[in-house]
Amino acid sequence: VSFPVSAAGLRNGSKTGMKFVEDAQVLHGVKAKDWISFLPPKSVRRTDLQSFLNSDHAALDVSTASRSRNEEFLFGTPTKSKFQLLPWKTKLPAPKESMMQGLAVASGVVGAALPAVWSVVQPAVDPFSDEKEGDKETGWCKFVPRALRFFYWSDLISAGVLLHSLYFVCDVPLRTWLAGGLMLGFPLTDAVHRVATRGNPRFKVVRFTINKIRGAADPENFQLDSVVLLNRCGAPIHRSLVDQRHEANYWFVEIREGPELVTGYQLITHRTEGAECDPVSWVVEGSVDGVNWQLVDQCNDESMPRQRESASQQYEDLLHLPDAQAAFRQGFLAEAAACAASFAWLVLGTSWVSAGTEACVDSAPHLWYWSYFLVVVMWSSLGTVTIGLIVCAVAMIMVGSKSP
Repeated sequence: VSFPVSAAGLRNGSKTGMKFVEDAQVLHGVKAKDWISFLPPKSVRRTDLQSFLNSDHAALDVSTASRSRNEEFLFGTPTKSKFQLLPWKTKLPAPKESMMQGLAVASGVVGAALPAVWSVVQPAVDPFSDEKEGDKETGWCKFVPRALRFFYWSDLISAGVLLHSLYFVCDVPLRTWLAGGLMLGFPLTDAVHRVATRGNPRFKVVRFTINKIRGAADPENFQLDSVVLLNRCGAPIHRSLVDQRHEANYWFVEIREGPELVTGYQLITHRTEGAECDPVSWVVEGSVDGVNWQLVDQCNDESMPRQRESASQQYEDLLHLPDAQAAFRQGFLAEAAACAASFAWLVLGTSWVSAGTEACVDSAPHLWYWSYFLVVVMWSSLGTVTIGLIVCAVAMIMVGSKSP
């Protein structure tokens, strides 16, 4: 008969163990002292347990060794990895001076090449960058390049979404709306620009022919510090954007960025030469190619300022401006028609996006979500601009009424 009681409990005389032994004594006639006398001492039990564990470890080592010999017989002797052959605390070689010099040279080459690479990539990546020489735009004008940059990138994303969704099923013509939006963007803007500049007399080179100077000497002896040209907005073209030179009795002004509508000009007297070298009669001509010239202005016996390095009056009654005004009217009508078409296309796209809420969200998610984003952004922008114009108009009226 086995009794599930620990020897430690019997020897220490715990209540549970003694109660169990007393019950056994009643049942089998065995005394408790006889049970305890049969138990081996604690030290002997500990030694027997330790020897049992050692015997198990030895058997395990024997089985592992035999298994290793069998694996070597079947698969060959395994080779140690090169990472196991290295000690854990292997020291890496210290960087040499030649290595540091090579890194410095490589970083210098990369730093010198980045500006050149960016100058080549920038026209395609950021064609509307405002990092140009000359006067920086201020006020609302500085937001124009940023808005154009936003529309440029949105058109690129629209083209990518359009190509990605070619094989997706969408019952609503959202692809047609995106394609039409792309055509109503920069291509339509370019078409309007061509209409506005088709009959617009623009010049790349402006030539001043000096016929008379104040001192009644040879006109070839005239002296000027510079000539300031006014662009189509009536603002001066910065001196860093033009090249000027003096040849015989001619003064040439070449615009670097291409043909520009010249709406006026000013003459700047020389900083050191006397007033007798100032021109008083001249003829102004403009050209696109430097070969064919168009008459722009003609002045006789003008009163130039006698102060040195001083600007003359602005000459704005130029002969080619009526043709420029006619071209501007054509461009304005074309721009109004383009804006009306774009607004109608936006309204139609809004209805299509609303109809595609159930038809295209699951079948063409990228197409629908991008179209939805464009609709929300466009209507939000129109609402913000409209509210801003109304607030500005009301503020101007209130300020004007309070002024004396």
